Amino acid sequence: MKLKNFNIKKKVFIIAEIGNNHEGNFTIAKKLVRQAAKAGADAVKFQTFKTENFIRKKDKMRFNQLKKFELSFSQFQFLKKLAHQKKIKFISTPLDLESADFLIKNADMIKIASSDNNFYPLIDKVLRSNQTMIISTGMTNSLQIKSLINYIAKIIGKNLTEKRIVLLHCVTSYPVEDKFANLRSVEYLIKNSKLTIGYSDHTIGNEACIAAVAMGAKVIEKHFTINKKFSKFKDHAISADYLDFRNLVNGIRKVEIQLGKFNKKIQQPEKKLIKQVRRAVYADRRIISGEKISLKNIKFLRPAFTSNFDNLKKVLGRKTKKTFYKNQRINIDN
Repeated sequence: MKLKNFNIKKKVFIIAEIGNNHEGNFTIAKKLVRQAAKAGADAVKFQTFKTENFIRKKDKMRFNQLKKFELSFSQFQFLKKLAHQKKIKFISTPLDLESADFLIKNADMIKIASSDNNFYPLIDKVLRSNQTMIISTGMTNSLQIKSLINYIAKIIGKNLTEKRIVLLHCVTSYPVEDKFANLRSVEYLIKNSKLTIGYSDHTIGNEACIAAVAMGAKVIEKHFTINKKFSKFKDHAISADYLDFRNLVNGIRKVEIQLGKFNKKIQQPEKKLIKQVRRAVYADRRIISGEKISLKNIKFLRPAFTSNFDNLKKVLGRKTKKTFYKNQRINIDN
């Protein structure tokens, strides 16, 4: 599968989840895009919303905070242009239907938050477009995920579902304690679906993301901030800063190389050592012609100087065709 020309078969797609860590400051938002690109992210992700369309005004504290965090559609268009200048993708999560209409036309991909993975009017709207949709699976169980996949497949068909839909294992908690991360869910989703599977991380540190990649995750999303102590807004404390994120990217890229291929072969550097560290059969004393070889008259020493390593097990019990002297190497043909 390709995510907007990004081949996830060759490389893990790493998303810097900026979310609302700009806190409505457009200058900070631009700086976050630049830093994410510099740290090695493949994409940045924001949240796009009209506060009055998804938060009750009676919830004054929450409403006023998010109203302050709002960026305009034109500002998001600029951020997309900036992301493209930095050779990374622009993704955002719509939190209302009006914002979904905007992002369908302007985002490279659309992310559905865990809180909305059962908000079918929003899901339907994105499905009717040609957009790739990334869905976090927080607060769902296996039956609910299966139901969601079936629902999507009925609307756009099985083939398009497999091409357009990405599922991210996610645990909705901030931060997630290690004992609740349940990374084995990545393996479970891979085994039980034909979709691209990734991981959206809310733990502290980079270990969970790297482990998820080792388990087969093809998309990694990690919260990203200018400074973990930027303000009292809780997302900063659970986010990676520039140095954290750069280390995460480097760690993932290293693990990608280390994972190699799904087989078991002798590796190139091993071939240089194999004749030196394998053993050959040597006479431990004088062995006369016709004498039977046993553990009492031979020893196994390095180096082997041969590639016929399987011959070691074929020597015992055979009779020699000639006389061998102590410390002389015994070849199976002799």
